[in-house]
Amino acid sequence: MNSLAYHVVVHALEGRAGWTPMSRFVATVAHVIDGHLPYLRYNAAGRARAAEGVTEGQIERAVREFLVTDLSVGVKTTSMLSSPEVVVAAYNAYNSSAKIAVRTSVSLPGDGHDARAVVAQRRMLVGAADPGPCREGTLAMFEGLLGLVEKSACLGAPPRRSLGTVAELLGVRNSAAAEASAIFEAEGSMSVGELARRLGCHQRALERKLKAEGVTAETLRQAARMLRAADRLGSGDSLTTIAVEEGYSDLSHMTRSFNTSSGMQPSMLRGLLRADAAAQTSRTQKSESR
Repeated sequence: MNSLAYHVVVHALEGRAGWTPMSRFVATVAHVIDGHLPYLRYNAAGRARAAEGVTEGQIERAVREFLVTDLSVGVKTTSMLSSPEVVVAAYNAYNSSAKIAVRTSVSLPGDGHDARAVVAQRRMLVGAADPGPCREGTLAMFEGLLGLVEKSACLGAPPRRSLGTVAELLGVRNSAAAEASAIFEAEGSMSVGELARRLGCHQRALERKLKAEGVTAETLRQAARMLRAADRLGSGDSLTTIAVEEGYSDLSHMTRSFNTSSGMQPSMLRGLLRADAAAQTSRTQKSESR
């Protein structure tokens, strides 16, 4: 039975109570590895917000707040796109492949730039009510992805999204977790002992610091490995080469990890990047021919 929901919408619907900058960072790390939470939490939060009379605008702001710190490889890859049409394809591909309880498909009429004109359909795979805030949160997630693409277009290139940039955004860049993840992201996998030496401390001291912050070196290593692999999907390297060089046992291992993170295989994400590149080339050629 499908019983999952995407973590950004779940957290946004549940509200801010109890969150600290460090717990937000730890959640980002955890959701790089597994981007989903139980559907029951999502449904319960939606019902609670409906009872409170929360507005659509409040839900949208909450979703965007959590989306900017989301590094699941699906969102990370989608944020690198330049074409709204390919964002639609990415969102629909996720909903078709991920093991989620509610599948939403979207389309954009016209030129694809008016998020307010989104046409959405939801298919329930569980016998439960579909609270309004859940529907609004899901659509806000899609509109937020479009917003990331529009921001990239304004900047001329997608901004770098990494554990380091999230730590900076949340104000925890001097934490042991942020410093350790920065080394893993820059240099790849290594033992905890070697990591501690790079940070200038003893291994047990590092492990105590990380435990106090709510994370482990192994979790940081796994998240950084996946992000490094995702960054290479747009390269000419084969997926097998990327998997082996980034520390996976083989391509099947990397594929399983990506599926758990985002519900999407690396081959699917690479296909979206290539479709976006083709769309960008087509737009450039049409512009030059005018």
